[in-house]
Amino acid sequence: MSAAQPQRAKCGNKADMRVEVSSDPVAWDSYVEATPNASNYHRWVWRRAIEATYGHQPYYLMASDNRGPEGILPLFLIRSQLFGSSLVSMPFFSYGGVLTRSPEAREKLLAQAVKLGRDLGVRHIELRQGFDSVSEAGWHDTTAKITMVVSLPPNVEEYWTRMSGKLRKRLRYARKRGLTAQWGGGEAVDAFYAIFATNMRNLGTPVYPRQWFANMCRYAPEVRILSLWDEGRPVAAAFLTSFRGALEVPWAASLPESRDKFSPRLLYWTLLEWAIENGYRSVDLGRCTPGGGNHQFKRYWMSQEKPLHWCYWLAPGARLPEMHADSPRYRLAVQVWKHLPLAVANRLGPRIVRSIP
Repeated sequence: MSAAQPQRAKCGNKADMRVEVSSDPVAWDSYVEATPNASNYHRWVWRRAIEATYGHQPYYLMASDNRGPEGILPLFLIRSQLFGSSLVSMPFFSYGGVLTRSPEAREKLLAQAVKLGRDLGVRHIELRQGFDSVSEAGWHDTTAKITMVVSLPPNVEEYWTRMSGKLRKRLRYARKRGLTAQWGGGEAVDAFYAIFATNMRNLGTPVYPRQWFANMCRYAPEVRILSLWDEGRPVAAAFLTSFRGALEVPWAASLPESRDKFSPRLLYWTLLEWAIENGYRSVDLGRCTPGGGNHQFKRYWMSQEKPLHWCYWLAPGARLPEMHADSPRYRLAVQVWKHLPLAVANRLGPRIVRSIP
């Protein structure tokens, strides 16, 4: 939003505020576009991708007064026989929770979300607030995950010289070993997915369906896929989204046999170099668990750690969910999954992961 845009007057009577389920993508996206702290995943295109892939029921709540929209909260109903039902904003991403211009709108939206959750009989509501939090009574703020954000300098040379000598040496080595980069969109999904699915099986985690990535490319044409190739074979790839001068890496993967050529490092350097050359101000390297191997790898790039606030409302008797692969509860399942034949894991994974947002 332009700094010159006039400020809206402070909201008056709370009773004038109404909350409705929106079916108007134009009004919704207009609000997102005009709100400075909106995330990429507040946009309507991601609703289309989720519906087309998983069929989850959306409840896109909009708070309005007599002047127009004052806040939004995109929710999806996730039904699971194993984990119970939940409302999530936004599933499969790290951002996209309640977004408002006023405390009144925020209060109304959260209250309506709780009412909806009770009416639907969900065990919990999960709001992925990103760098914001929900501190209202009845909500639990957790920060088990972080993201790593790189602030980019104005030119590639400055960033290159700031990196460690060891990292620069490994990048030169990777280039000498013949790894080459290719950029693409929807036509590159197959190459990306072959690597991603293998990596997910090796981690012991069910994989998303291939159609998920195809649908994101279909509905959000700004999506880019970067892949590294070794002698005609894709060996590493990253799935990239962008919004307001920031590039994000929600998913990236590499094949184990390519890592002795430092393919993950060259992959990340290539996308960072491209981001600088194309005028991006920052790169979000994606969420990870503090202290894990992925966390350590992302620290190479002089990134800043930022806690991710995921906020929960719990039904009476419900506990905070533990649906992540690094939970001790799923240690045995993870080990079993790692040893499945790839074809079996790729067939079973999409059926399971639709209920693990």
